[in-house]
Amino acid sequence: MTLPREFLFELHKHFSGDIRTDSASKILYSTDASMYQIEPLGVVIPRTQEELHAAVELAAKYKIPILPRGAGTSLAGQAIGEALILDCSRWLDKIIEINPEERFAIVEPGVVLSDLNRLAAKHGLMFGPDPASAERATMGGVIANNATGAHSIVYGMSADHILEADVILGDGNIAVWREFTKDEFGRIKDENSLMGSVAATSFLIREKYAEAIKRNYPKTWRNSAGYRLNYLLPFSTTKPPRWLDDYPSIHPSSFSLHPLLAGSEGTLAVMRRIKVNLVAKPKQTLLVVLSYPSVAEACDDVPRLLKHVPSAIELIPNTILRAARNSAGYASQAGWIHGDPAAVLAVEFDDGRETISLGENVIAIARSKEEQAQVWNVRKMGLGLLDSQPRSARPIAFIEDCAIPVERLGEFVREVEKILSAHGTEGGIYAHASAGCLHIRPVLDLKTTRGVESLRSISEAVLSLTLSLGGAISSEHGDGLSRSEHLARAYGDEVMSAMRLLKDAADPHHILNPGKIIDPPKMDANLRYGFDYKTHAWTPSLSFANQGGFELAVEQCNGQGVCRKSTGVMCPSFQATREEMHSTRGRANLLRALISGYELRDTQYAIRNTSYSGLRRNETSELTFQAFDLCLACKGCKAECPSGVDMAKLKYEFENEYYKTHRRPLRDYVFGYFHVVAKLLSPVAPIANWLMEFAPTKKLIAKVLGLAEGRSLPRISRAMSLRGAKRRSKLLETKNHTGKQEIASPPKNTSGAPQPQLVVFLSDVFSRYIEPQVEDAALEVLSACGYDVRVLPVVGAGASLLSKGFVDAARRQARKMLKLLNQLDSSREALVVGVEPPEIYLLKSEYADLLPEHSDKIHELAKRVWLLDEFLLNSKEFNDLRVAKLDAKLNPHDLKSRNEQKIFFHPHCHQRAEGSSVNASVELLRACGYDVELSEAGCCGMAGTFGFDAEHYALSMQVGELKLLPRVRELAIGESVAATGAACRMQVRHGTGAEAQHPIEWVRDILNSRVQLREKGRVEEY
Repeated sequence: MTLPREFLFELHKHFSGDIRTDSASKILYSTDASMYQIEPLGVVIPRTQEELHAAVELAAKYKIPILPRGAGTSLAGQAIGEALILDCSRWLDKIIEINPEERFAIVEPGVVLSDLNRLAAKHGLMFGPDPASAERATMGGVIANNATGAHSIVYGMSADHILEADVILGDGNIAVWREFTKDEFGRIKDENSLMGSVAATSFLIREKYAEAIKRNYPKTWRNSAGYRLNYLLPFSTTKPPRWLDDYPSIHPSSFSLHPLLAGSEGTLAVMRRIKVNLVAKPKQTLLVVLSYPSVAEACDDVPRLLKHVPSAIELIPNTILRAARNSAGYASQAGWIHGDPAAVLAVEFDDGRETISLGENVIAIARSKEEQAQVWNVRKMGLGLLDSQPRSARPIAFIEDCAIPVERLGEFVREVEKILSAHGTEGGIYAHASAGCLHIRPVLDLKTTRGVESLRSISEAVLSLTLSLGGAISSEHGDGLSRSEHLARAYGDEVMSAMRLLKDAADPHHILNPGKIIDPPKMDANLRYGFDYKTHAWTPSLSFANQGGFELAVEQCNGQGVCRKSTGVMCPSFQATREEMHSTRGRANLLRALISGYELRDTQYAIRNTSYSGLRRNETSELTFQAFDLCLACKGCKAECPSGVDMAKLKYEFENEYYKTHRRPLRDYVFGYFHVVAKLLSPVAPIANWLMEFAPTKKLIAKVLGLAEGRSLPRISRAMSLRGAKRRSKLLETKNHTGKQEIASPPKNTSGAPQPQLVVFLSDVFSRYIEPQVEDAALEVLSACGYDVRVLPVVGAGASLLSKGFVDAARRQARKMLKLLNQLDSSREALVVGVEPPEIYLLKSEYADLLPEHSDKIHELAKRVWLLDEFLLNSKEFNDLRVAKLDAKLNPHDLKSRNEQKIFFHPHCHQRAEGSSVNASVELLRACGYDVELSEAGCCGMAGTFGFDAEHYALSMQVGELKLLPRVRELAIGESVAATGAACRMQVRHGTGAEAQHPIEWVRDILNSRVQLREKGRVEEY
């Protein structure tokens, strides 16, 4: 089906938002976080409520299927289909009202749940249901999915917190769904309108189908399968353990339509505005972690623990615990995991108690918010952590949302393990154990016939087991494409007839998200990876061995959309643009389409459906390049994506291949080889700087190179200060018989006296040629600590080359670096330190991808490579110097002035990717007596030289203005800025006028302000 020309013409007349029918947009919206892929008819992104209404109204007129979509984080395929996508997440994101007195909020459907909670928290309130996807899930999706979360035993489901909704029905008319009195409802059901039809049908269901509903609904309150017909009665066999009122909390004499929206997946109405209940935010919580020898035994213990009246009990299996320990982004948050338990239960109490005795298997007690956040972060990222292992067989979501009466939870787990074993596989099992909700993900390779056959077989076996125990087949993730097929078995013909009546009444032409709940396709159809899925990728230049190969690295994204969050580093281009294309997920989707031969039918773009050796101009999608063009290569995804997607690395690989058949911009050579350019300009720095600042030549340079005229180029220095030049005057270079430079080995120790530790300082282009005071400070402090410091003749490890996709040149630089290090330190005992995070990160984490044949040596070397801040914090010599030279000699006045110096510290994105070095920078400054505030901002927007580009300048500033630059402007007089990244410092200066320094400058200055550093060690350049 294609969209009629008349429909599009008429829609354009009512629309200022985007109307997209290009193939690229269809690719981007063809997936969610499920295992499915269906190309939509098109995408519209309404800017206003009126435009949303116009789109639905016209779709009703032309009988066009429509699908309202939020963040696209649904796990069952609810957010995809052969329909016109209504993306409500970009513009319909207003929090209209928060009423703290009456405890409610009115929001548009695109409001992100965590944003609502942050605003509500100012009044001590929050939205009760707390799905793990709260940082990116929108309120429309939260309600449409009947989302809940870890604390459902206290707060119930989203159906229990929706108070009212303005909706658009299937005929395009607007209505209000709320709780009605009997008289009000009587008048409405007599109306000759679709709203009247919905009311009359709801009344009929309540009168005629009550017994069937009571008989066939699950024996658990936690149910999101099908429609909430039981709320029409109202009726539930059980209620949440901590729920104080009747459940559902609806007066039997009233008629409530609004709970029907919960779990309806957009099949009954399109929500325009939603009024939701708010609850008091707990003031104090206690979290206790218990270990168990098996998942089943942990589940057996849940009924006992519920007697202690907790607010949550979460099951975390060994697979997630190990993945967290091995994840760059989560290892620092896994310190609470002691031993190697098969499973743990995290039990939370919100009643103010400070301690509790739960048994001898307690392994951790978290009292502070920070400690508890670490446990919760590992649990909430369980989905991605399970899926972080590189392999064709992946943990698949299709039986992952069963809810079982808690007293039978252990029995259920044992039977599921038998089912999986019979199919020759295993599965990750994590759970909202307190509510009996189990997230089970069998490991299957859906690219094989056996994998697809097992998908159905396991699904049907677990369905039978769930129903035999009185459970629900879906308890918060919905039905979508995964489970809608099974609803007839779960509820029986009579209840399904009632559900069909409701669907027909609200959506007579079935244009609202067709194929979900009513008339679904087979659950094993429309798979993203079916047995006929094939890839036709080029041979990569980088090694992807750790990701299982290039194709698996591309496919690592499972669509969960953590990259859509507004906090942290990932993903700055999405945070600024709110465009799916410029999210990590969007880039992964486009790249996967490229390597799988997905055919773009637009005349503007083409991907050939055969294998190819290169990205020839007439065969590739330029859109894939455009998506990568706005990737800032911040490495935020590698650290924060729980699946471990490394989009920066994929960008390097893609651009390296792309530019084999496309002409590179001249500026790529200038900035990629900036270490060469800066070295050439350094002797004539005054002339070079004058030319770059003289208006006519500055304009010419900008035009020739494609640079932003509004940003000044960095001033070139003469490479080193006078003091630095004196320090480096003694060179130990030699020439061999060919005239090539070699490194002389350190002098042999013939005296027998202890020799100082050899430290190799890794220079970088910025601290050598732009800000030499940074390198001077580093060498001065290292020397004062007594280290034998050697400065290599190469500048940088190759970060600028790799960032521009010069993979071969970066590889040559890496070989040169390793050769020089080996000549200098054949015993491999020297420590390598540097001040620029990208260079250090490259040496530690990416040299093995450039030179896989030397991976063992590189991994050994990486253990001796440090960012200077982290090195000094862990250096006994530095700490001895700091204590002896500073603290012992400070008078009270000096101590007071030192502690009053406030520093706002912004870490480089690559530091955050490494994890530990961020805290090291902060603690180093604090150890020197500074009052330090750690920046909560993500990427500064400069991204190396990205912000110099004319076409990237606006986005660069937009990213900076998200959080960093406004916070710097807010700093009080006397507060200073420190940043480890040279590009970050440039962005701060350009965007605010504030002078930013490297932390090592502050360390050197505080030492020099108290004592004169003496040259204990030596610094030599080779």
